[in-house]
Amino acid sequence: MFKVIIIFFLFFVTLSPFPVSAEMTFSQYENEYEIANREKEYAFRLVPQFYKVLSMKGYAPALNFSYIKWKYRNEMLKHPQNPFLAFCLGELYRYRNEYEEAFKYYDAANKKAGENVFKHTMLLALFSERKLLQWQIKEEEKLIGLKKDFGALSLPLLSKYFFIRAREAAESGPGNEIEKGIRIAKELDPYNPGIQFFYIRFLLLNARFEFFDEFLTVAHTFFFDFQSRLYVIIFTYNFLFTFLTILLSGFVIAYFLKYFLFVVSKLFNFFPHNLSMSKRNFLSITLLLLPLIWTMPSLWTFIFMLVIPIPFLERKERWGLQFLILFLLILSVLGSTQTRAYTAMDPTQKIVMLDNMQKSRFDPALIRRCDSLIVVSPKDFSIYFLKGLQFKRGGFFDEAEENYRKAISLIPELYQTYNNLGNVFFWEEEIDSSIKYYEQAIRYESKSPAPHYNLAQAYVRKLLFDKSSFEMKSASQLDFELISKQIRNAKEINNHFLIDLTLPQEMLWIEFFSLKEDKHIFPWKYIGFDYRIFSALLIFFFLLLIIIPRIVKNIKDQCPICTSPISKGNSQMFENEIICWRCYGKLSHIHSLDIKERLKDKINTDVQKTLSYNAILWGLFLPGLGHLQLGKGRRGTFYLLIFSILCSLLLLSRVTNIAFIIPFSKETNFGTYIIISFIVLLYLFSLLSLFGSSYEERK
Repeated sequence: MFKVIIIFFLFFVTLSPFPVSAEMTFSQYENEYEIANREKEYAFRLVPQFYKVLSMKGYAPALNFSYIKWKYRNEMLKHPQNPFLAFCLGELYRYRNEYEEAFKYYDAANKKAGENVFKHTMLLALFSERKLLQWQIKEEEKLIGLKKDFGALSLPLLSKYFFIRAREAAESGPGNEIEKGIRIAKELDPYNPGIQFFYIRFLLLNARFEFFDEFLTVAHTFFFDFQSRLYVIIFTYNFLFTFLTILLSGFVIAYFLKYFLFVVSKLFNFFPHNLSMSKRNFLSITLLLLPLIWTMPSLWTFIFMLVIPIPFLERKERWGLQFLILFLLILSVLGSTQTRAYTAMDPTQKIVMLDNMQKSRFDPALIRRCDSLIVVSPKDFSIYFLKGLQFKRGGFFDEAEENYRKAISLIPELYQTYNNLGNVFFWEEEIDSSIKYYEQAIRYESKSPAPHYNLAQAYVRKLLFDKSSFEMKSASQLDFELISKQIRNAKEINNHFLIDLTLPQEMLWIEFFSLKEDKHIFPWKYIGFDYRIFSALLIFFFLLLIIIPRIVKNIKDQCPICTSPISKGNSQMFENEIICWRCYGKLSHIHSLDIKERLKDKINTDVQKTLSYNAILWGLFLPGLGHLQLGKGRRGTFYLLIFSILCSLLLLSRVTNIAFIIPFSKETNFGTYIIISFIVLLYLFSLLSLFGSSYEERK
């Protein structure tokens, strides 16, 4: 009784409401952020003429370098704790191409920030925007060293906009102050299990079904990062459906295999006798296999298994199986329609997210988001396109080229990809390659002004001014306003920069349209996970370890004379053989010993014939199973071992991909064909051995 009271008390405390206001979670960081932001704005706007350079909006001619240097040094003496003054002075020296002095002031800015998280976060953003990787790494290392002292800020420190996102979450959240506080806390520290469990409790108390999804997210957070967690959440929601579908399909296969000969004989006698024996046999087998094909992995398998019980299952096992089926049906209806496993890759949300991504500047967080999307949609060209666009904007041209080529391999006729890939080669000083891809973009879409304009810039680099003038006229005729704006921007920054193309929203829907056109697709394919290899391995081991031993054990539960199913209630011993009551009634009325001996010989012959036929049937299913049923354990184990090794080799691409050592076409995977031929030969020798053993027994 005492234990029950303690458990009830803990449960009551766990579910008890705990008011958390947005101000309580928000105020402890607001003042520090505002102070750091004011110091940054003060340093940037100290000299208005230099603000244009600091904000990266262009170049400011005729700057008074001595005055600006004196001004910032004087302010550094007045405000020694402001790191942004040292940063601005470093930018001034870098603007003058005096890099050694600039680097000294960058280091000074890092030191002056001290242990203020917000100052280091803002410096990290500034260094990242200017591609100053050395000081970006220093800021990241500094933040990692500080994270142990800042509680809720422990893990998301490297995200430079976490506080802004927290404010946006508070503004976009519902009117409930408690949920506002939780949303802010989750944004500040999305991997904190305490905050996540509190959010689960809040959803549960408010009867919100999302608590189940949040609970799975918390369970996976302990072991996986964001990319793996998304992958595992999707897998978790579909594992039960996949596993139970394979399990039930295996039972259906076992049901038909066990009573194959009996049902075929009954169907054979059902058809009209004026048909030939071959036609009657063909119709019997076809009629028997149609329900099996129809009930292969689908929802109809569940209905079939609920209506038709498996004969060799006990009552408790059958009840347990039917309970699992009902549980799966309820879970699939509730889970697939109301949890984020189904809506995580909702088309509308994904299209809006991708469209915002291609309009944003370079951000490593967007690269990680693209990687997460590739996990669930590995064949979506738009993700590789946007990832390449982000890498190009960040100056990582090799990675941008790799992703653009991947997008081209998925959809080769998209002119935007060729245009942007040409821009990558242009900035890598590979002008000939850039011209090649610009021309290819024009070949696919001649009415787009961007490839013509970019091609004109490439011809200028090659000193082909006539061709450049022609392409510029073509671009102006197609879109005069765009080209005029581009020329004005180029003059402002004293440099000719190129036009990167983005994808229209209708192009981002191609992946979902292709899924909708696929008529043979399973439900989980819409989420993006391919279960074919997993399903094949699971059903192979399931049949090998669970179904087959049970059927082989119970294969003799048939009458040796008429092959009808027998059990303890409808069987009788006759001449050391268990036969059905019908055959026993016929034999019990025969008093001649000679006839009984002949019947006994016939029974033995029929038993051997049935056993050999069953062995051949199992040999067609897997090499070696027929030998195990005949009692030849060593030979059967040998065939099964070789078959398992060959099937394992098929899954290893390094073993099967041996085309590089064969002097033939490299596109042909000879290793796979060789292993498949070995498997066919193994089946052939196994069946020949079974036919030979059955012939010897008859002889």
